[in-house]
Amino acid sequence: MNKFLFILIAVCIFGFPHVSTAQNGDDIGDDIVLGILRLPDLQNEADQQLLKQRAKECVKQMNSYITSMTKKAERDEDGEMHPTRQDREDRRLAALQLFLNDGEPIILPDGTVGKPVQMETSVINQGRTTTKRQPVKDYFTRLINLIYGNPPYYAELTITSCDIESMDVTNIQRVGDKYECVVTYYQDFIGRRPDFRSYADWTKKQIKVFFVPIISPWGDEIVPRLGDISVKETQRR
Repeated sequence: MNKFLFILIAVCIFGFPHVSTAQNGDDIGDDIVLGILRLPDLQNEADQQLLKQRAKECVKQMNSYITSMTKKAERDEDGEMHPTRQDREDRRLAALQLFLNDGEPIILPDGTVGKPVQMETSVINQGRTTTKRQPVKDYFTRLINLIYGNPPYYAELTITSCDIESMDVTNIQRVGDKYECVVTYYQDFIGRRPDFRSYADWTKKQIKVFFVPIISPWGDEIVPRLGDISVKETQRR
């Protein structure tokens, strides 16, 4: 077994070096105190590749939840329609746990309350692109209401995203005492209104991914947490 593969497998099994924080590990303002085990070596290709893969997997998981929140309900083998509204709400809560501070306002180093993670969206109307920024938790609620509003804005809605292999990710950088990178991904949006009008576009997005320490009974580890999402390009389909 070559040295690179051995290191990669070892890191996957035992996780990255443990760190501890004074309070909430999801608050990016917390001071990190180095533990006994080493932190990722950003000059080591195995550490870089593992962190990059974790970042892309986290983004892919978020996109899978978005698809589940908006997918068309169908009957299962028992004749029940799924996903239900509650199914979609459960996906919303699961998706929020991927973000810094679960999408709630972030406590800054000086103790003040900062903005929660923001989601930027775009729409093309009469050839003009309009963007909007909102807290990610509000964005997820809005997605569900596009289907379950009274009346619903869309009779059918499909949001899908690219696979991990098609994502781009910058090298992991240490900024202060934090590790971060930027992941670029692509999203397709197709909606059909009750009056049979439709809207479809393709969007290139970028999301900042942070690596934060999480303390659990099974051991401490560094895990990816999602930050702000911005629109870089939108094309009408």
